[in-house]
Amino acid sequence: MTVTRESPLPIKHLNHIQALRGIAALLVVLSHLLITERKYSTDQILGDWAVYGMVGVDLFFVISGFIMVYVMWDRPRGLKAAGEFLWGRAARIYPLYWIISAVLLALWLVRPDMVFSSIDAPPDIVKSFALFPHEREPLLAVGWTLVHEMYFYLIFAGIMLLPRGALAPALVLWALIVFIVNAYENIIGAGGAATQLIFSYLTLEFIAGAAAACIFKVRRRGMKASKLSTLSIVLLILGVLKIALSALHGDAFPSEHLARIDDFLFPAVFIVYALAAFDWAGRKVWKQLVTLGDWSYSLYLTHVLSLTVMGRVWANFSSESRLDNVIVLLGMTALTIFISGLVYNYIEAPIIKAARKASGRLFQ
Repeated sequence: MTVTRESPLPIKHLNHIQALRGIAALLVVLSHLLITERKYSTDQILGDWAVYGMVGVDLFFVISGFIMVYVMWDRPRGLKAAGEFLWGRAARIYPLYWIISAVLLALWLVRPDMVFSSIDAPPDIVKSFALFPHEREPLLAVGWTLVHEMYFYLIFAGIMLLPRGALAPALVLWALIVFIVNAYENIIGAGGAATQLIFSYLTLEFIAGAAAACIFKVRRRGMKASKLSTLSIVLLILGVLKIALSALHGDAFPSEHLARIDDFLFPAVFIVYALAAFDWAGRKVWKQLVTLGDWSYSLYLTHVLSLTVMGRVWANFSSESRLDNVIVLLGMTALTIFISGLVYNYIEAPIIKAARKASGRLFQ
């Protein structure tokens, strides 16, 4: 069968979205390269713009919402489906996170000066491993985003208990609750970490990604792939341009969640929607980027530890010349990616395979 832009094959894998995962992870690495350079080098070549690599987190949240709806769109609803979904997500998130956190915990016990030296109080170890909301950051600092992810998954599993037609109304209601509760700041202010998590504006990024998947699923049925592809190019340009302009002209990366979604929610949605449309139109993507997407979770979890170790080595020979910055930063990026590939192939991939087998036994 010949694949044309007017009659593409059904999408089995969203390779462009998978590639975007890899790019998002690299953007987060970039933001932490800036911190590493400022901490361990005598001079800097990365400017304040590099902190905008944290937009990778916003992309991750939108991608999560999009993928959850896209994957579950035609699947059964009900208690079994919700349980299978939660098992799959927990098995995907927790094991590798626990392993990397255990390595960090061991390092903390041996060399406490190398971990959390810049904060007043250490994290709550139990809540860190459980990814339970807490006032302090988790043991593995990037785990704060996983706390949000697990909350998203819990709510989405609840939505899967509802009839199929209730998905869109449930998403609208969820968004309205976030907006309404935030209108009463005393509720958020008086609440603890759990309340702040539940009503965080960042939840809107997951909801927006899920809503985009609903639109994509319905809209693509009545639109030729060529027209959808043209639209996607426009959306992609708009999304990337908005983020680039924010990085070039912004004073600092927004710390308030409302300001963050104001800057990045729509650009992230545009980019995710556009790349999904590229897949539907049968466009190709570099295999290397798809592989990087496969490694993205390992890269996200391991890169801070990798950069910290390499940064301490760099501090011993850092010079006034900026040439060493160029060489070292590129080398650190490459080595960080290499380490994530090893972690994925020898730890994460076997865990995923074992979890799928276990799921088959549990939910047969």
